[in-house]
Amino acid sequence: MKEVFLSNCEKSFIQKIISEGHRLDGRNYNDSRQLNISFGSQYGSCIVSLGETKILSQVSCEVVQPKQIRPNEGILYINVEISPMAAPQFEANRQTDLTVYLNRLLEKCYKDSKCIDLESLCIVVEEKVWSLRVDIKVLNHDGNLIECASIATLASLAHFKRPDVTRSGEKVIIHTLAEKDPIPTVLYHYPVCSTFAIFNNNILISDPSFIEESVCASNSEEGNISGGLLVVGMNQYKELCLLNLTGAAIYNSSIVHRATLSAADKCKSIVDLVKKTIISDDNLRQKRVKINFGDIITSDHVQSLSRKDLSICLKNFDHNVKSLPKDEEMMDDQSDVEIEPSKYDVVPSLPQTAEIKAKKGASNWIEISSDSEED
Repeated sequence: MKEVFLSNCEKSFIQKIISEGHRLDGRNYNDSRQLNISFGSQYGSCIVSLGETKILSQVSCEVVQPKQIRPNEGILYINVEISPMAAPQFEANRQTDLTVYLNRLLEKCYKDSKCIDLESLCIVVEEKVWSLRVDIKVLNHDGNLIECASIATLASLAHFKRPDVTRSGEKVIIHTLAEKDPIPTVLYHYPVCSTFAIFNNNILISDPSFIEESVCASNSEEGNISGGLLVVGMNQYKELCLLNLTGAAIYNSSIVHRATLSAADKCKSIVDLVKKTIISDDNLRQKRVKINFGDIITSDHVQSLSRKDLSICLKNFDHNVKSLPKDEEMMDDQSDVEIEPSKYDVVPSLPQTAEIKAKKGASNWIEISSDSEED
């Protein structure tokens, strides 16, 4: 992985505007980027976009032999892949520290929290169980990968349905979707990871962008404990499932308390959105509506390359107010100076007509449109 370096000017600029209560994209401290969840044609496939960060998640299953220590439980495996398509600093077919970091956090959040009923995945004790594999592929990296990846993992697991199984004697028959309806995955609770960036020991920012994460990471590497990243995993019941502390969060307990309170409200809204999206997707499938990822490609996606690389929102700027030219602004400031009249005065008249009258005894002439000739 190639390292991405930030200049001192970029670091000081980000820290200055955040200390003044602003962010580069115009959001407040607790505001998150727009979240969109789209499902594919198969069960368990979804694309989650958090702002410009986009992640594809796919759940698949197969029949395997269970572990000896857990003979009556299924297996859950999570795999994260980051390719050069996500960002140019990544290399193909090479595992990075960020990939290992995401894998560990997702396994702690979904395997260690026991959110999935693994016993329901058992077919024959000590012989055959279902093994669920969650493949996560980062399509575009614009910051806050862990939150977007956790939402994609949760949505794909909740949307996935495995084939029904019938056992007759020693034989195990796996039915197709045409023979029997598939069985959904049983989830006890819905955990979601929320990421917060810390600035100046007391400023907590929700859903940081890539440049904000980079500034926090560079501060912690330089030995400055005033910044850092904080990852909080909570479910809809406000139960803590994951806590990862770096930088200032290790030494300041008040920041952790504020982050958990904010993550509890944020998690509930995300879980409600995931459930609502799954219900609407089931209704479309019952109506025999074709569902694929081509529906999410709009004109905005086609013309995405025509946009600017960085969108900066100005707080005190109103796009409805037209800015005056410099000459007119100077004339407004100098109210004592009289404006000399032009050679001709344009006088409004009937619709689609114009009258231009010369001054000081010159001949008067009128331009009449074709509409007035008909009158």
